[in-house]
Amino acid sequence: MKSFQVIRTHVSPYQSQDFLAREESMVQALPNLNYQALGSIKDQNTILITNTHTQLRDLPSALLKKTKLIIHPNSGYDHFTDEHDLWQNIPLVIGHSIRAQAVAEYSLAAVFEGLLELPQHITWNKERSWNRTLLKGTSVWIFGYGHIGKIIADTLSTLGMKVTIVDPYKEGCLSSWKEGRINEARVIIAAMSLNQLTRHIFNQEFFSALSDKVLFINGARGKLMDEEALKAYLLSHPNSFAFVDVFEKEPFGEEWHGFPQVWKTSHIAGVEKNLDQKILDFEEMVLKDYLHLDEASFFRKYAKELLQNKWIKGVLI
Repeated sequence: MKSFQVIRTHVSPYQSQDFLAREESMVQALPNLNYQALGSIKDQNTILITNTHTQLRDLPSALLKKTKLIIHPNSGYDHFTDEHDLWQNIPLVIGHSIRAQAVAEYSLAAVFEGLLELPQHITWNKERSWNRTLLKGTSVWIFGYGHIGKIIADTLSTLGMKVTIVDPYKEGCLSSWKEGRINEARVIIAAMSLNQLTRHIFNQEFFSALSDKVLFINGARGKLMDEEALKAYLLSHPNSFAFVDVFEKEPFGEEWHGFPQVWKTSHIAGVEKNLDQKILDFEEMVLKDYLHLDEASFFRKYAKELLQNKWIKGVLI
């Protein structure tokens, strides 16, 4: 069995202080693997563990030539678009399953918070009134039908909401909202990846086609939306509201002050208490499979997670 050095390139600020130590212990417990810091690399076959801060072009070319596998466990992957020439021949496994439930629940929480505000009665309300509209029958459009979008769509369909899916995995569907009845949408949810086709899909043309009362939710990628177009829409439609977790420029700043219709969070949709352990479990599974499965079996098992299989006609979908 071949031996490999395993190099973690970057960590994210939401990860615990002991994460690297835990990751090292996990890796060192596996046969024929040696955990190395980026600053002390060896001339050896390599497995990289990356995140959204990793720029492959910044890594030594000699290291990339020795890299046999890249594990990208818990981040978006749109930044790899301009580096296709560097990873096209290196299996790059992305951890969709780790954050799918968390990001989906962010969007679902926004739906409930935005449409179903619970009243509180300090004393008994004799009228027992609640001026609300049930979710059942409410029109929701979900842009993206991958791991995240499917959870959202399945959940809201079960509640009886009228779900329309715009699926970027199907050719020509990104513009299908123009032929659809988007003006009937009460809720818009972004759940797609970012690429040159989806950038600013939520633009002035899109927002001008919406009704006067819409709940817009973006827990996916900031550059899916034209922030100025969203602001203009909200300013002219006081009954609309937005939940935004991701922004074109992060961290967001004072430019968002004065927009009480926008509930802002700091790119936390995918964060949860057990995230570190889920990342480690995913890495351990991939490493074990890479060590023990033949190449064909490994590629079959991770067909949906291989970035190479999401590179279609020069676009990462």
